[in-house]
Parts: sequence; C-alpha cells; structure tokens
Amino acid sequence: MKKTARFNFFIKLTILVVICFCAVNILRLRGDYNHLLDQEKELLEEKERYEDEIARLKEDLLHDMDDDYIMRIAREKLNYYLPDEIIFFNDR
Repeated sequence: MKKTARFNFFIKLTILVVICFCAVNILRLRGDYNHLLDQEKELLEEKERYEDEIARLKEDLLHDMDDDYIMRIAREKLNYYLPDEIIFFNDR
C-alpha cells in the first residue's frame, strides 16, 4: 500500500508539473501572438502609407514638365522662391 500511495503521489506530481509547464507556455505563446498581431497592424499601416506615397509620386511623374510644375517642385522640395517675392514666416 505504501509503495502504491507513493507511486500515485509521484504520478500526480508529474502530471501537475506537466500541466503547469503547458500553462506557462500557452500564456507565453499567447503574449507572443498578441505582440505579432500588433506588429502586423503597424506594418500594414506603414505599407499603406508607402503605397499612398508611391501613388502620389507616380502621379507627379505623369504631369508634364511645364513651368508651373517646375516652379511648384522648386518651391516644395527645394524651398526656392522668385527674386521679387516677399516671404512671411509664421511661428504658429
């Protein structure tokens, strides 16, 4: 009887240890899964921003290289202005 009780105790203890190990791993994997879902959401948002930027750049490429286009690009990208223009800066 004593050996059987001791054997049952070790079986129960082993099962408890295995269940605890599995529970800890399940919780850790769930945390990793949630982290990956958040990361996927951020990457999809970043991808969408890049796709919008690509669409805008493709649209710029389709425009004719007329004087208005060149002046707009010079103002936006290079901060160039005409010599007789007066530039006002606002701190707000």
